[in-house]
Amino acid sequence: MTTENADSTHNSLTELREWASHITAETRGSTWIDDGYLMPEEVSNLCRKLATERGGLHALIGYQGVGKTSAMLAIAHELRKSIATNTKQKPNLSKTIFAFKWRQPSELIPELLRREDDVSSKVKAFYTSSLARLLKKRRPDETLIRKTNSGYKEGLRYVTTLEDLASHDFTEAERTLGKALVERLRYESFLDALGEAQTILIDLPDYSRTDMRRATTDLETIHWIWNGLTQTPNQPNIVISFQKELFRGHFFLGKMNRIDLLPFKPETLLKFYEKRFHGTKPFTQEALLLLAKMSRGIFRRFLRYITLTLNHQERAGTPLPITVNHVHDAIPAQLLAQDMDQQLTEIFPRQPDMRTAAVKLLLHLEEHGPTTQPKIKELLDLPDYTVSRLVCKLEDYRYVRREKKGIENIIALETP
Repeated sequence: MTTENADSTHNSLTELREWASHITAETRGSTWIDDGYLMPEEVSNLCRKLATERGGLHALIGYQGVGKTSAMLAIAHELRKSIATNTKQKPNLSKTIFAFKWRQPSELIPELLRREDDVSSKVKAFYTSSLARLLKKRRPDETLIRKTNSGYKEGLRYVTTLEDLASHDFTEAERTLGKALVERLRYESFLDALGEAQTILIDLPDYSRTDMRRATTDLETIHWIWNGLTQTPNQPNIVISFQKELFRGHFFLGKMNRIDLLPFKPETLLKFYEKRFHGTKPFTQEALLLLAKMSRGIFRRFLRYITLTLNHQERAGTPLPITVNHVHDAIPAQLLAQDMDQQLTEIFPRQPDMRTAAVKLLLHLEEHGPTTQPKIKELLDLPDYTVSRLVCKLEDYRYVRREKKGIENIIALETP
């Protein structure tokens, strides 16, 4: 390999490592939506619906790492582009898309008042107006007492505070009104700002599967926000992202139109990669497709498996391109079982050996297609009754399907 080619390969690998290291959407920046994101069909359908709908309530649900945050960012991006196009044709059209990562209002609203974006500017405008309206009701001769750096007290008239409000310096004004009143004004300003939106996108965090208390608190808070917004003339749409593992047991979830964000097909993940890097290098196409299959359609895993394979190749010093054999060496079945644990634990809650066997079976079917049950028994080295129970459980949960050909059972992956 020439020095020029070696430098080019090194730069390509460095770029690939940097790209794959951003396993969460929050760390990637906004440009990747245009140059590296393929919008799933269910997300495209939701975008079209939101463009003309009013007062819709939707839950975009999916497993951890499947791409909920990416989808929410893409929806906001697509709706804003659509609005910009329409605005040129209709100058009086005014629509706002609000998108934010959820916090409880006591944390979220102070953060919005510190930030500079569409949501923040709306909240600040309403809050400034509320503060100014209250302060103007005070008697003209009232003074605001503030301790200066030199240590003595200085009287400041409220007009000074109103001037401060022009630059969104709320500190002195809030000090005179008291904590309870300030919190109420902040919350009302937050609701007033949301009431002017066309669509509100709320990206909820991933919750612990063993403790629903925080999820319940967040859902109840959002329910009251939604309840208040239904009384506004504008009636904005609300879309929340939520974990599929926890989508149960709360009354508010039953009010929502459920949109399942399905795991990507392996071929779609391959297109992601090829779109971004104009080919499959440094992998063979077969090796990259195997990584996509191993990830089971979870984009976050796809990125992590790419990194693990690159690290393994570097340690082993094997020549490029990276092949199927390299991938198998870099990603052992135990790791795959651990990553699939979220879905498989509910099927085999106290049987880690069965979860490992399930992973091996699913990967084999991904790579080799429909397989006879005797061949699966040979592959897994398990008794007939154990293989039958394993296949029955996976069939119940729509991971696989059985077909009869002659006297043999053929096991195949179930298409989502």
